[in-house]
Amino acid sequence: MKPRSSARLIQLLIGKSVIEALLITLVSIGFYLATTNPNIRGWLDQADRKIVSGWVVDDSSASTQVEVQLFIDNRFVENRAAAASRPDLVGAERVADEWHGFVFATPPLTPGEHEARVYAVHRGLSTSRVTLQLIGKPVRFRID
Repeated sequence: MKPRSSARLIQLLIGKSVIEALLITLVSIGFYLATTNPNIRGWLDQADRKIVSGWVVDDSSASTQVEVQLFIDNRFVENRAAAASRPDLVGAERVADEWHGFVFATPPLTPGEHEARVYAVHRGLSTSRVTLQLIGKPVRFRID
């Protein structure tokens, strides 16, 4: 192979690789935006033998209550709208109204260590498919 044709082939292969990388990046970004809501923010404040509580808001639709799901030890417990009063969020200027809290009653659990996670439900473009977005960090608690 001539040195010129060899250099040209290398340039074409590098160009092809760059185009493929850009295509994969665009597909990844599209998938991320279709399956998550980057406007969701919130926190899991408390988890103990009595309650699991916190707050969540969708900044793109701040007046809408976000649907949340509670999981304890990776098992689904309950689904509800985050519509409990949280006046502290208004005082901290995190939200315009106070109706973005959630409070779940902790179900009966065996003694020992447990982990609570709360997820925001995101429906995206399809109402038949949902993705779950973790709210804050998981909280570990102990039942004696």
